[in-house]
Amino acid sequence: MAGSFAIPFGRQLVSIALAGELIQPRAAPPVDDEIALLSHAMRHPIGTPPLEELVRGGEHVAIVVSDITRRVRAELVLPIILQALNRAGVPDQNIFLVFALGNHRPHTPAEHKLIVGEQIYGRLRLYDHNAWRESELVKVGVTRFGNVVEINRRVVEADRIILTGGIVPHRIAGYTGGRKSVVPGLAAARTIEFNHRMVLDPRCRLCALEGNPAHEDMLEGCSMVNPDFIVNVILNPEGTLLQAVAGHFALAHQQGCQAAAELLGTPLDSHFDLVVASAGGWPFDIDLRQAHKGMEHACLALRPGGVLYYYAECAEGLGSPHIERYLSLYGDARSIEQALRERFEVGAHKALWLVQLGQRYRVHLVTRLDPELVRRCGFNPVPPERHQQRLEELLNAEPGMRVGVMPNAGSTIAWVEADRARPAVSWPQNITGRRI
Repeated sequence: MAGSFAIPFGRQLVSIALAGELIQPRAAPPVDDEIALLSHAMRHPIGTPPLEELVRGGEHVAIVVSDITRRVRAELVLPIILQALNRAGVPDQNIFLVFALGNHRPHTPAEHKLIVGEQIYGRLRLYDHNAWRESELVKVGVTRFGNVVEINRRVVEADRIILTGGIVPHRIAGYTGGRKSVVPGLAAARTIEFNHRMVLDPRCRLCALEGNPAHEDMLEGCSMVNPDFIVNVILNPEGTLLQAVAGHFALAHQQGCQAAAELLGTPLDSHFDLVVASAGGWPFDIDLRQAHKGMEHACLALRPGGVLYYYAECAEGLGSPHIERYLSLYGDARSIEQALRERFEVGAHKALWLVQLGQRYRVHLVTRLDPELVRRCGFNPVPPERHQQRLEELLNAEPGMRVGVMPNAGSTIAWVEADRARPAVSWPQNITGRRI
C-alpha cells in the first residue's frame, strides 16, 4: 500500500514515502506487565528449581550480561534476579556482573550504565570479559570437535553462574541466547576463532540448530561451565518484552528458541523484487559487522537478483579491522573463502558474507560509511541526505516492482513457505546436568 514508513537509522527515525507491503513479525498479544511476566518465568523455571532454591546464603554469584551490541533489556531483568538472590541470603557484595564481550571492544563507563540501568549501576561490581588476557582465562575442557574451551576465570570460579540475554535468529548459531553467553561471550579468542571457523560449513544457518556444528560446539563448551540458571528474553522490534524463559541453560533455551521462531517470524506468499529494510537502528547498526545480520534476514524475502535498499548508519565503522583488510586484499567471494580456509580470522568471515550478498543481490546501502568501503562489498553507497531521492530513482527505473518494507530486519525473519526449512530445535540428550 502507498504511504509513509518510519525507518530506524542510528538513533533516529527517517521517513520514506512509497507504495509497499509492510514486513514485520506476526502480531503478538501485548504484555500488560513485563515485570510480572519475568517474575512468572523465574518462579516456574524449565529444568531447574527456582533460583532462590538453587543458591545458598553466602555464595558468590556471577551474572553474565550481553554487551552493548545487543538489545536484551538487562535493566529490566537484573533487578528481578537481584531480588531473588537477596531473598535467598546472597548480599550484593557477593554478586558481580561480567559482560559477555566475546572478541568485541570493551565498554565505556557510560555504556555500562546504559546497559544495566540507573538502579544497578554503582550497586554491583562490573567487569568486561577480555578474550586475550591469559591470566583471566581457564581451560575447562575440549569439545568433540577439538575446540579447546577456555573461559573467563572469574566466572568459572564463582559458586553460582547465571546467564542473561536475548533470543533472536543468528547466522552462525541458529539462535542467540543460552549457551552463546559462554561461548563465544566469555571465551578465549582462540576458542572463539575455532568455533567461528565453522561458518564455512553450510549446516550453520539461520534458525538451524539440529546438526549445526557451531551450535553444538557452543553447547558443549557451555556444558563444561554448567551454568546454574538462565533468564532469556524475546523482544519485539521496539524492544518490548514478548516472552521470557528461565531455568536450565539448554532446556529453557530450547523452549525460548521455539517461541522466538513463532514470535519473530512472518510467512510470505512469494518473494519481493525490492525490499526496503533497516537493521533496526542503534545498536543493531552500530557498525557493519552487526548491521549485516539484518541484511541476511531481509534477503530471505528477496527474489534472486532482487534489489535490497538497506539503512544502516554504522557510526562505529565496519566493526572489525579484518573486514576492511579482506575487502582490500581480495576482489571476490571465492578468493576470500579460500583465504579463510587456509587461515581463518574472526571478523573476516563477515567480509565473505557481505561480498556474497553483493554478488547475489543489487544492494544499495544508506550509511555513513566511507563510500569506497561500501563499493568494495559490491554495494552501491547512498548518502543519508539523498536516501529518498535515490529510492525514487530506483522505483522509476523499474516500474511495477513488488516492494516490501522491513523496518526492523535485525529482529524479523520472513520466509516464503516453499523455501523455508522449519527450525529444528533439539539438543543432545546428555546435556541436562546441574551444578550442585
